[in-house]
Amino acid sequence: MKKALIIGSGFSGCVPAMLLKEKGWSVTVIEKADFVGGGVRTFLYGEHPFTYGPRHFLSPYPEAYSFLNKYVPLRDLKKINYTYIESDQTFFTYPPHRDDIGKMAEAEQIQKELDVLPEESHAINFETFWTQRVGETLYSKFIKHYNKRAWLLDSNTEMDFGFEATVKRKPLETGERYEFKDWYNCYPIPHDGYNRFFDIALDECEVLLNTNVTGFDLERTTLHINDQKIKGDIIISTISPDILMDCQYGELKYVGRDFLKFVLPIEHVFPKDVYFIYYPNENDTQTRVVEYKKFTLHESPHTLLSVEVPSLKNKLYPTMIQSEVDKAKQYIDALPADVYSVGRMGTYRYIDIDDIIMQSMEFVGTL
Repeated sequence: MKKALIIGSGFSGCVPAMLLKEKGWSVTVIEKADFVGGGVRTFLYGEHPFTYGPRHFLSPYPEAYSFLNKYVPLRDLKKINYTYIESDQTFFTYPPHRDDIGKMAEAEQIQKELDVLPEESHAINFETFWTQRVGETLYSKFIKHYNKRAWLLDSNTEMDFGFEATVKRKPLETGERYEFKDWYNCYPIPHDGYNRFFDIALDECEVLLNTNVTGFDLERTTLHINDQKIKGDIIISTISPDILMDCQYGELKYVGRDFLKFVLPIEHVFPKDVYFIYYPNENDTQTRVVEYKKFTLHESPHTLLSVEVPSLKNKLYPTMIQSEVDKAKQYIDALPADVYSVGRMGTYRYIDIDDIIMQSMEFVGTL
């Protein structure tokens, strides 16, 4: 029986673990935390279920939806995002909605800029991408300071790779304000979110919790753990690829978040169908506030909110900077044939649950 060693037990580790197990492989999953599921695991704060960052399932891929829905029934969301604009002292839909422009103090200037937008974008970085889509004024009001703060940048021109992925929905729509109307936009029905999937995926696998990998012998597909060596036929790593090679080409940059959660003595805070509120003003500290009940449908006379503040205390988001992407590729290209770097951290790509499922299905199918 062939043996796979998998580092990490989030979706990036659990999906290939399940698929390999079904193909008859022996699978060992190594996890440094005392739980499986990574950042997508559902916890309770008091009685309130939450994840570290809202983790709804958003995808254009029917295969990814069908795969996950088999194990964790999903319900459709009708979701609207708000953003608070301090200068207008009010909330608008995000991304900028054409029907809101007339309510803005700079409405005349905004319309002049929209009238001369280029028909085709030739953007070279995040800033030119967005100014060519919405004009200078809307970019400054809704996007400029938010993005700099979210990615801890001095200038948005630093973001010169993958900036197209920052579009949450087509900006400047009219009429209905719901996001991603043509995609699967869902959240688990069970109270414990995706946790059941992790349990099913890792059933009959060897799972080593509270376990750190202290050394990598990649040529021999061997890992050093607790003064022991374990060998597999393949290694699947979901951690940052620079760690596998002792940062020999330099450490990869990431951005993290501090998650501040608190319960309020009121049943609901946000308006109907509003799940997020963004804060794009120059002097804001937080980027986003989330009301978790909107996702979980938890019944309580109280409600749980979380505030997200960009931080370097953890590594959650690979940067969208070409030089860092090139560095990550250097690491990935240098890996031996039987060592695979997968998932958001492993590929150094800002991908989500659906991409990870599709990636895993394709990857395991080639073994």
